[in-house]
Amino acid sequence: MKMKWKAETQLITYAFIAALTFAACSEKETTPANNVNPDAANERVAETNALGLMSGNPVLPVPTADPDILYANGKYYIYPTATGPNASQFHAYSSTDLLNWTDEGIVLDLANVSWAHVDGWAPAVVARNGQYYFYFTAAKKVGVAVGSSPTGPFVDKGSALATGDGTDPIDPMVFVDTDGQAYMYWGNTTMNIQRLNNDMISLTGTRGHNKPSNYFEAPYVIKRNGIYYLMYSINHFGNDDYHVEYATSTNPMGPWTYKGRITSPRGAIKGPGHNAVIRKPGCSDEYLFVYHRRTSTNIHQRQTAIDRMFFDAAGNIMPVSITNSGVTQSGAGTPCYTSDPVPNGQYVIRSKMNTTSGAGLYVDIAGCAVDNADVRTWTRTNCNGQKWNLTYQGNGFYKIISELPNHKSLDLDACGIDRGANIHVWDVFANDCQLWRIEAAGDGWYRIMSKSSNNVLDIADGNPAPGADIRSWNWNGTDAQLWRFEAP
Repeated sequence: MKMKWKAETQLITYAFIAALTFAACSEKETTPANNVNPDAANERVAETNALGLMSGNPVLPVPTADPDILYANGKYYIYPTATGPNASQFHAYSSTDLLNWTDEGIVLDLANVSWAHVDGWAPAVVARNGQYYFYFTAAKKVGVAVGSSPTGPFVDKGSALATGDGTDPIDPMVFVDTDGQAYMYWGNTTMNIQRLNNDMISLTGTRGHNKPSNYFEAPYVIKRNGIYYLMYSINHFGNDDYHVEYATSTNPMGPWTYKGRITSPRGAIKGPGHNAVIRKPGCSDEYLFVYHRRTSTNIHQRQTAIDRMFFDAAGNIMPVSITNSGVTQSGAGTPCYTSDPVPNGQYVIRSKMNTTSGAGLYVDIAGCAVDNADVRTWTRTNCNGQKWNLTYQGNGFYKIISELPNHKSLDLDACGIDRGANIHVWDVFANDCQLWRIEAAGDGWYRIMSKSSNNVLDIADGNPAPGADIRSWNWNGTDAQLWRFEAP
């Protein structure tokens, strides 16, 4: 039976999430789920909330781990590690917009797999040949099952696809190159790489073991501008600093050049790792980063989350900001967001809201204060506290610097992860608190998004009175969140 939930008005609290029970994923994830009360889990569905036109994090209403993501037939599908008795039942979750998710039920049950019945971990799903191929770990072997739709039912091929080399051949991922050749990557500590035949259910050629520095598990490959990016997780999944790093190559089998770190724990959020990546459908260079994380001291209570992933001008993956607001609505008709839509220069920043008498409202530093100070709305003045110098940083983000003598930067107070965090001007630093993405919202209006939180500049409570506080808030598309850049 399918379950569906609607994204409501605010994030679920992490204290509540910490109380949930999860049947986890690998040796790594062997805690059974026999004692999970399905009725209680169903009741939690309505309590998982998104924020306005944002997904919220976590995106799924029950603890899940090791997600893969696929887009097909106008829907996103997330496939996490199996739940049920001895982690034996794989589910799929679907969404048309990233805000509302439907549990499509069991798409593969290890009870129907002849060669393994337990420890179903870390699936990966690929569409090809008019079919869908479901790669999975079971009893520390890699299997493949085939179905005619993204929700299966998937039928196992009847034997393991691979065991791999190394002591822990888990976490399969399949990448199909632009020339049509498919590759499978898998393994904990030892990384296995091998070509797949066109049938997608058998391997061919020599198995490679090229791996980058620090490789531990959960390989994931994408290709961008002719470069292969291999992402992988570091440390045991129960470590608070379980995280993702990456390397690049000009060959899908390596060798790999180590590049750096993508995720880090943030406050109460630990272990952001085991990721997948998808390019937003119809968009040339907009990427979504899907991963699991936890806020509980119980290492098996992990949660699936989605955040944006950006590349800088040199093609490096920028560190992903771990957020509570998640990503904006994405589905049929939603726009693609392009980098650098506003030329560098000096502007006044006008709200789409006006005062009750029709006067314009502008981003303003109260009293033209030259030191660190809050920003607010105010009607138009000639003070330099309303003049802002925009400089594109070559990575999808801008610095927004005041023209006042001390040239303070527009800043998200303490890189606040939650909506409502204060916006002010502060000494200039090279951190995410002071990086802003400007994205066109139509008719000459823009939203101004913090890299640190994925939240946007917002006039508190939609207050039209001059002097209203400007804060960060989840995107909801109201006039209080839309801005225009005008000549000073």
